[in-house]
Amino acid sequence: MKKSILLTLFILTFITSNIMSQNQYTERLKKEEVTLVMVDFLEGFVPGIRTIDRNMFYANAEALAKVGSIFKLPTIMLGDEGGFRGNFFPKVKENLPNATYIERHTVSAWDEPKFREELERMGNKKIVLGGISIDICTTQLTLDLLNNGYQVYVVVDASGSDTNLNEMAAMLRLTQAGAVMLNWGALASELMKDWATPEGPQVGELYQKYSYWGSSELNK
Repeated sequence: MKKSILLTLFILTFITSNIMSQNQYTERLKKEEVTLVMVDFLEGFVPGIRTIDRNMFYANAEALAKVGSIFKLPTIMLGDEGGFRGNFFPKVKENLPNATYIERHTVSAWDEPKFREELERMGNKKIVLGGISIDICTTQLTLDLLNNGYQVYVVVDASGSDTNLNEMAAMLRLTQAGAVMLNWGALASELMKDWATPEGPQVGELYQKYSYWGSSELNK
């Protein structure tokens, strides 16, 4: 029964997607056109992530941060350290030393004027984002970005939720709204395009360390 419901939802999403403009689904990303937004990668939120193995989630978040570093993507780090929220993931923070940090008290960062100002200053209309949780803060920010003329790419393996159903519902809603789902490995290869580029060896190292394509640790 559950599988048939999910299949129906996927079919509806497919139909909706085909009615919309296909540009954001077929256009390949260029590093010069992308801003990276990291949503609430805070230690205090990790216990709520149940849709992906915790160690894998940390690894994916670190890999996404390294993608941002390798391609020198202008980056915004969203989150408010302290209290139950804890601190930012150390490896994420370490790999994005030039990120702009923005605290907020709103669910969607779009409702924070400093975020909008910084996004406008960076100047890119293609936003790659991921974080905690995909069904709440990430979804609401994505919807606001789409409503204001941005193209949004959600890194699903660096996002998560408390249940598979909630995560699936969020991804379906985001896809229906016009966002593109991808993973950090696909993002890295799309920005790189050619292994002969200066970033090629660094992307290769990412795959070796953080993906099943090369990681001896993951393949144990």
